[in-house]
Amino acid sequence: MMIHRNIGYDWQFTPEERQLLRQYYDANVLLVQCFNSDCYVSRNVRLEIEETILLPMVELHQHKLAR
Repeated sequence: MMIHRNIGYDWQFTPEERQLLRQYYDANVLLVQCFNSDCYVSRNVRLEIEETILLPMVELHQHKLAR
């Protein structure tokens, strides 16, 4: 699994890293809840969020430069 799917590693996160990952997860859950509610977000903003939400920082910066 590690070779073909790049999963299964024993990451050994520090407590601070776990907290940051939890905050990232919670923020993404909130965004999904907002998208699934009756609040209004323009189609362009929604598409931008959906296209970039899971990008690594380096790719996010490249995406912004390409626009």
